[in-house]
Amino acid sequence: MKFKKIKFSLFTLIALFMFGALSNAQAGKNPEVEFKTSMGTFRMELYPDKAPLSVENFLKYVDDGFYDNTIFHRVVKDFVVQGGGYEPGLKKKETRKAIKSESSNRLKNLRGTVAMARRNHPDTATSQFFINLTHNKELDYKNKYMPRYAVFGKISKGMDVIDKISVVETAQVEKRANVPVEDVMLISAKRVASKTKTVVKKEKAKTKSASASYVEPYVEGEHYIVLDKPVPTRNSSKVEVIEMFSYGCPHCYEFEPSVKGWAKEQSADVDFWFFPAVWNKPMALYARAFYAAHELNVFEKIHMPLFKAIVIENKSIRDEADLADFFNKFGVEKAKFKVVFNSAKVIEQADEAKLRVKNYKPSGVPEIVVNGKYRIDRMHAGGMKEMLEVTEFLVNKERRQLKK
Repeated sequence: MKFKKIKFSLFTLIALFMFGALSNAQAGKNPEVEFKTSMGTFRMELYPDKAPLSVENFLKYVDDGFYDNTIFHRVVKDFVVQGGGYEPGLKKKETRKAIKSESSNRLKNLRGTVAMARRNHPDTATSQFFINLTHNKELDYKNKYMPRYAVFGKISKGMDVIDKISVVETAQVEKRANVPVEDVMLISAKRVASKTKTVVKKEKAKTKSASASYVEPYVEGEHYIVLDKPVPTRNSSKVEVIEMFSYGCPHCYEFEPSVKGWAKEQSADVDFWFFPAVWNKPMALYARAFYAAHELNVFEKIHMPLFKAIVIENKSIRDEADLADFFNKFGVEKAKFKVVFNSAKVIEQADEAKLRVKNYKPSGVPEIVVNGKYRIDRMHAGGMKEMLEVTEFLVNKERRQLKK
């Protein structure tokens, strides 16, 4: 009897082990999608148990062939690779209705994970997705007021392809920044795994919402970025606030009245100034126009009209001759404009602007830098209005440091 009892126990253990192995095998049968691109092939594993709405929505687009012959339209080194919404030529595709955000699943935006792209409101995701190139902690769910971005899968094979895409040359194309200079094609997207939904036990939350431990209303890495290396300010006795913009940026045009209105309300201990960001040829052209306008003493007259002409009226202002024609409308002789535009001083100022951009490392425009230490963008802050709220917070923080 004793021997039989031991034998039965071993049998039971073996059976339990086999059942566990089977369960684990079933758990590994998450659906996968294979993407063929102009730079190689990669696979994506989806998480229907964690993000059922996002996965169902994504697979509908896959099954419809929606992603075939689209492009990766946004590549930000050490941040994300984004696609799923545009054909070559930045032709936007029509999508289905937006879905409800599932970022409360608390999946982290770790390197290689895939999340739904969206506009400012959390429930605006449609077809676009992005692949995280590092652990983007600032994109992780915080609480219901800061939902951030919903992870619904990961790259299961071919992350080396994503890494190759992540370092392609990019430029600003019309209203969009970080667009690959040469199209990175998403040739096809096909299912390669079972459609059967799997059941996996949800992990217990290891920690409570981070908001419970917040002391300050705005948090480093979540609402703003701390620069790796502080950049010296032009007046160390004041709190410096710098705006980076470009005449070709619609968001900058929209932001202009708000940021300048905010600046006028600041006390004398705040040193606000702005400069044109430069990281491609069109931006360099606009930067030289900015500095030439200052040299010609027509900046106040020409600043907003030039903004409006490019962004709102879609005027063709693409080279020196176009700018000469535009300045001429404001009383500047074309010959005089060309001399100033090509002067060593203006060219040097534009080069300095390009160097400042390298130091501040913006992800786009408009962006704000406070006291050479903190960078604020729309994605982290939550919108342009929120950018100024975060700026105000950091100005006060630096102001307290100056008084010590």
